[in-house]
Amino acid sequence: MAYWSTLQNESDYDEALARVTVLMDDLSAPDGQIEDADHPSRIELDALVDLIEAYEAIHHPIGTSSAVSST
Repeated sequence: MAYWSTLQNESDYDEALARVTVLMDDLSAPDGQIEDADHPSRIELDALVDLIEAYEAIHHPIGTSSAVSST
């Protein structure tokens, strides 16, 4: 298990996204639900998602949407 404390750059971000994909595949049950909230990989997944969200809030913010008028 990799140790993650912060995502410093786009390379870290891309690696974290790739790791999340692997963890999701490994932890997904046949019904699509992630089992065992206490599993070490689940804990790593939750931590990575938090780091990714924090990184995205700073480096990839989603702007506010404007109303689109149809004419």
